[in-house]
Amino acid sequence: MSEFPIDPLIPPTTPPVESVETALGETGDSSEKFPGSHWVLPTDIDLVESTAEAFIKKLEEAGLDKDSDEVYYLGIAFREALINAIAHGNLSVEIPDGSTRTLGELAKEEQTVNPTDKKVYVDVEIDAGKISVTIRDEGKGFNWGEIPDPKVGDARFKPKGRGVMFMKSFFDSVTYNESGNEVTMVKVR
Repeated sequence: MSEFPIDPLIPPTTPPVESVETALGETGDSSEKFPGSHWVLPTDIDLVESTAEAFIKKLEEAGLDKDSDEVYYLGIAFREALINAIAHGNLSVEIPDGSTRTLGELAKEEQTVNPTDKKVYVDVEIDAGKISVTIRDEGKGFNWGEIPDPKVGDARFKPKGRGVMFMKSFFDSVTYNESGNEVTMVKVR
């Protein structure tokens, strides 16, 4: 059993998920995906959808209607944060100006050509008062204060900043740690 560094400020509530196989379970049954609320994921862009489904399942277990607009939008924001952690954080992928390829396509290519042992740490806390999601990658981070507003000026025509815009639109609070490799999103219930 390998050990992964765990942030001491975010204690795990269950043992971390150690591999894709463990995350998906031997049967691949979605009801058994991602037990607990603390997940350690490999850098694999193909895990975004199954991890988002597990997050939505947690919301449903907490009493939210999985078919509601709220759950739909929280799922979008969760996916965007996870994609950013995998693609930008751990794989250091950037979309070149003028590219027609998606971030997911570029990340898939990068993880195939240059696989990494870096992990993504996901913590989900849901209680009567709030929904809190923290996603941390092992990348170098970024200056989150320099993200252009994708609704203004030339930034409207560039694919940068849209994920963060969705995160800020659908959660009440979006904060980053100092190095920019961890985001915490909070939705007040």
